[in-house]
Amino acid sequence: MQTPFAYSDSESFVHRLHPLVKLGFVIATLVIILLPYFPTARDFAVLLSWLGLAGIFWALAGIHPRRFYVLLKILLATFVFLILVQGFMYRGGRPLLVLGHLPIPGGADLGVLTDAGLLFGILLCLRVLVAVGSVPVFVSTTSPGKVMAMFRRLGIPSRFAFMFVSALTFTDLIFEMWQSILDAQKLRGFDLASLGMVERLRRGLIPVVVPLVLLLFRRGDELEIALQGKGFGAPGKPTELEPLAFTWRDVVAGGMILAAVAGVILIKFVR
Repeated sequence: MQTPFAYSDSESFVHRLHPLVKLGFVIATLVIILLPYFPTARDFAVLLSWLGLAGIFWALAGIHPRRFYVLLKILLATFVFLILVQGFMYRGGRPLLVLGHLPIPGGADLGVLTDAGLLFGILLCLRVLVAVGSVPVFVSTTSPGKVMAMFRRLGIPSRFAFMFVSALTFTDLIFEMWQSILDAQKLRGFDLASLGMVERLRRGLIPVVVPLVLLLFRRGDELEIALQGKGFGAPGKPTELEPLAFTWRDVVAGGMILAAVAGVILIKFVR
């Protein structure tokens, strides 16, 4: 099973971009989703346009949406929760479903589901989707060596850069270990998926979580020994396995990102 944010080696257009360009796209995305949004066609157009740009990068990088099947299932449950909460707690809009009346301070009525609330909930979900969609453009197409080299060029201490790369790596490692433990327990006749939700929480997770924690501790010890053996943190300038350089691809991709940012500003703020 390929984990959602694992690095995949390729020679695609996006893989050969400078890491700073891809990191710039992620930062621009975070700025875009932090803007104030309202359930209007204009704001939906902004978020959908940015999501489309992320989709273009995904297509150029060869990132298949099937990798995010598990993550999308988790997000789907979160989205349903957000839409329902906003639908019942949003102030204003036309009532779609009336279960009763429970006014709360601020003007909302918890017993009434409104169309504006549903739209605002969908808008929140879209913002989450845009944020999640930008992450693979950087983490799934940039090798750890290039990430370390990028941080070094930015003057960030190697220890902090290594912590960042390790966090990304360990996320994929946890997914892989989780699946391996599930497969091993299934071979022993213990199928976690066959248990109900209550049984899964009561006695199903301990045989999986405990080995996972122990394996992570062991992997941490092995990583520490490997780092000491390679002289990590020793004085002197470290060599770069994958040298970085700006090329015409970075100019094209950077231009696309800047043009998209300008388009967002025009759509959202120019009346």
